[in-house]
Amino acid sequence: QGIGKSLKNSVAGGQPLQLAIDVRVQHILRRELATAQREFDALGAAGLVLDVATGDLVGMVSLPDYDPNESAVDIDDEARFNRVTKGVYEMGSTMKLFTVAMALDSGTTTVARGYDASRPLRVSRFTISDYHGKHRWLSTREILVYSSNIGSALMALDVGTTLQRQYLQRFGLLHKASVGLPEVGAPLVPSPWREINTMTVAFGHGLAISPLQLA
Repeated sequence: QGIGKSLKNSVAGGQPLQLAIDVRVQHILRRELATAQREFDALGAAGLVLDVATGDLVGMVSLPDYDPNESAVDIDDEARFNRVTKGVYEMGSTMKLFTVAMALDSGTTTVARGYDASRPLRVSRFTISDYHGKHRWLSTREILVYSSNIGSALMALDVGTTLQRQYLQRFGLLHKASVGLPEVGAPLVPSPWREINTMTVAFGHGLAISPLQLA
C-alpha cells in the first residue's frame, strides 16, 4: 500500500492510524536523492522534509534502501541503516547558522559588528583557516555569506564554551532526537570540551549529530 498522509492502517482497537508522511513528498524526495547519489557516485544519501509549524516528518529517505516485500535475509545491512535518524555526522558549515544565532541572541555580537579574518588562527598545533578566504575584516553577515571558519571561531570564543553548550543543548543537539522510531543515534560530543572544541564546533567539526537533529 505504501505510506501517505491519506493512507490509514488499522491498529489495536480498530482505530485508524494516520501518518504524517506525505507519499507525494516522499516520492519526490527519494527520486531527487537517488539522482544526486548516482551523479556524485555517493555511498549513500539522506534527506527529510519537516513541517515547520508542527515538526512533523512529511518526508524521510535514507539511501540505499530496500523493498519491504523482499525476504529479510536478502536485505543488505547497509540498506537497513537509517542515515536520517541513526547516522551521526560532522555537519560542517551548516553549524555556522547556530553560531551566529547564539551570538546575536546572547548579545555578544550584532549584525553591524564583525571579526578580523585576515589571517589563519593558530591554537597549539591546530590551524584554522578559510577555504576561500577574503583576508580582511568580515561583518557578522559576511561571515555567513563567505562561510568563514575564522570568523565563526572568533565569534564562538566571544560566546564562550559554557554558553555555547547551553545553546546547543537548548537546540536539541546534545541529546538524542525525539522521534517515534527505535533507530535513533546519540550525538558524539567533545569530552573534555576545551577552547579548541568551542572554536571547531562553531564551524561544524568536533560534534557529530543526525540530519534529523540539524533540521
